Amino acid sequence: MIFCPHPCSFKKRRGHSVGGAPEHRYQSIPVCVSAQIPTQAQDVLDAHLSEVNAVCFGPNSSLLATGGADRLIHLWNVVGGRLEANQTLEGAGGSITSMDFDPSGSQVLAGTYNQAAQLWKVGETQSKETLSGHKDKVTAAKFKLTRHQAVTGSRDRTVKEWDLGRAYCSRTINVLSYCNDVVCGDHIIISGHNDQKIRFWDSRGPHCIQVIPVQGRVTSLSLSHDQLHLLSCSRDNTLKVIDLRINNIRQVFRADGFKCSSDWTKAVFSPDRSYALAGSSDGALYIWDVDTGKLESSLQGPHCAAVNAVAWCFSGNHVVSVDQGRKVVLWH
Repeated sequence: MIFCPHPCSFKKRRGHSVGGAPEHRYQSIPVCVSAQIPTQAQDVLDAHLSEVNAVCFGPNSSLLATGGADRLIHLWNVVGGRLEANQTLEGAGGSITSMDFDPSGSQVLAGTYNQAAQLWKVGETQSKETLSGHKDKVTAAKFKLTRHQAVTGSRDRTVKEWDLGRAYCSRTINVLSYCNDVVCGDHIIISGHNDQKIRFWDSRGPHCIQVIPVQGRVTSLSLSHDQLHLLSCSRDNTLKVIDLRINNIRQVFRADGFKCSSDWTKAVFSPDRSYALAGSSDGALYIWDVDTGKLESSLQGPHCAAVNAVAWCFSGNHVVSVDQGRKVVLWH
C-alpha cells in the first residue's frame, strides 16, 4: 500500500439508496490536501495486447485498473513505485472504452464497443452483469455516489441511469448528440458531446437544466472532489475549467505541442483540484496550474504513441498514463 507523503484528510459522504433516499451509512473518501506534480516515470509496461483506452485508480490509491482494445481489464497493485499484476477481468464483449471503481473499490464498471456496459466484482475474473439497451458504442460508464447506481453514455445519443441491484435501466435521457463522457454529482449528471456542448441534467427531473457551449468536440469531463469545478478536454486542443457556481468558463489551457489525439482523450483534475493533467498526441503529459493557468510541466519519455488517458491517484502522489500502443506508465 502507498502512503501519501503529504497531509491527507477524509471526507464523510452520505450514500443514497437506489430509490434516492439517504442511506444511514457513510464512506470514508480520501481527500489529498496537496497533490504532488510527477517528475519521472517509475515503471513502464507493455500491459495489453493492443491499444490501451482507459485507466482508473481505486479509492485507496493502491489498486489500478487498465482497459484495452484487447477486451481485457487488468488490475494492478501499486507497490513501492512499481505495478504488480493482481488479476485480469475477462468476458468483455468488445473493446473497453471507459472504466470506474465503485466507492468501496469492490466493483469495476466498464463501457464497451458492443453497445453495453459490464460489471465485475474485484476478485472474480468473469463479468457478473451486462447492462444492455444502448444501440451504439458505450463511451462512458460511471458509478453514482453508491455502488447501487450507475450512468452510461453512448454514441446512440442517449444517457442511461441504472439500478445495479436489478441490472435495470431506470431512466433513458435523449441527449441530442454523441455522448463522449459523463460525470455525476449529488443530484446532477453532466454529459460532454460531439456537438461541442456540455449538458447538465437534474437526476430528479426530465429536462436539461443547463447547456454550456465549448469550441471543439468534448472528449472528457472531470469533476472536482468538491463538485464546484468541471474540467473539459476537447478537440480544439484545449482544456477548460468551468466554475459550476456560476456556470461560466473560468480558465482555458493551451500549450505548444499539446494536441488532443482522439474523441476519447481523457483529462483529469488532481485530487486537490490544484492541477489539470492531460496526455497528448506527441506522447507527452501536460500539467497546468488551475488557479494561474500556467503550464507547470511537460513530461516526455516512455510513450512512443499518443496518450489516450491519464489518472491521478486519490492520495495525490502518483499518476498513470496509457497510450495507443500498449504502454502503461506509472509516474511519481
